[in-house]
Amino acid sequence: MLHAPGWEEAPEGAPLLDVERALNVADNLVTQLCTLCGCAQELTPLLQGFDQIGGLDSM
Repeated sequence: MLHAPGWEEAPEGAPLLDVERALNVADNLVTQLCTLCGCAQELTPLLQGFDQIGGLDSM
């Protein structure tokens, strides 16, 4: 489960990821994005944007 920084319910000692690493982890099919802390709301549009860019590059 991927959480937003500072989320009090994140596991203790969970590493703080930079944006690039968070997007790479979030793009993994087994990764779940937390909807309670805002992680899903923040990263999902970015991931969808990368999908569109990837689709354009393959044309």
